Amino acid sequence: MQQQQPDPDRSTRIVVVLIGVAMVGFIAVTYPTLIPALTVALAAFMALAVVLKL
Repeated sequence: MQQQQPDPDRSTRIVVVLIGVAMVGFIAVTYPTLIPALTVALAAFMALAVVLKL
């Protein structure tokens, strides 16, 4: 029986998302005054992701 390999493109996306979430979480804990800016940046990123279908 041959085991199916995970899709490398999907795995890469998951890793990038996890790294991004960790960075945003670290920045939010380190600099709580930046939370409104991080929220706006996240909203802009999500809008771009939807438009570009990332």
